[in-house]
Amino acid sequence: MPRLPSRPARSSPPRRASLRPVLAAPLFLAAALAPAEARAFWVVNFGPAGTLAPGRVGFAAGMGGQAIFAGDPTQANAFFFIPHAGLRVGAAPALDVGLRLAPVPLPYSSVGPGFGANVDAKLRLTHDGAPLGVAVIAGAGAAHVLLRDENRFAWSPNGAALLTVRTGEGASLTTMARYVYLAIPTAAGGGAANFVHIAGASVGMKLDVWERVSLLPEVGAYWYEGRVGDVRTSGPGFQYGLMLATTL
Repeated sequence: MPRLPSRPARSSPPRRASLRPVLAAPLFLAAALAPAEARAFWVVNFGPAGTLAPGRVGFAAGMGGQAIFAGDPTQANAFFFIPHAGLRVGAAPALDVGLRLAPVPLPYSSVGPGFGANVDAKLRLTHDGAPLGVAVIAGAGAAHVLLRDENRFAWSPNGAALLTVRTGEGASLTTMARYVYLAIPTAAGGGAANFVHIAGASVGMKLDVWERVSLLPEVGAYWYEGRVGDVRTSGPGFQYGLMLATTL
């Protein structure tokens, strides 16, 4: 009898990559373009000590709030809807670089709206995937501010140390210490008469909600001390925020 031709074996369809991170990315970019109040500055970090693998890109965006109690007599300045956005890129094993868009930390009536950007590098000091992670961050920022109705340039070196503990499947807790110095060298009197010192700490979590998508809630406190012209201001500040992050 003639032999019938055999049927070709069925191959399983290829798995489709999840579109959730791709669809979320435009939302992060839109948040980065949202307006922000002056006199606010993100001391909180919104991220763990871990670094991205070389070539990987991460986006994050969200909202938060801040309250500052400074001046003599003490005055309260509170903002409840402050946008924040940024991205990170894996540069080398245990090293990634980031860009943050952040408001300007100058709670003075003589300083008008301003917005700046900060670039940084994060170096992981522990093994990838270790239950306890340690990292250090070094950064530098620049901003445009309106000081007594005149455009001025501000610059800001800053640094931070992070400690992350894995608390469960897809969850981790991070504590951070940060120091920021900001100066306006183009104002009258130069940077020696127009500056801000900020030192603070924060506690945050990373909660995985989807594949490559996480929630980043965080709260922080800091001490603010600065001078613009003849006006000196110092006092405590408190922040909270919630970010949505994805990695491509």
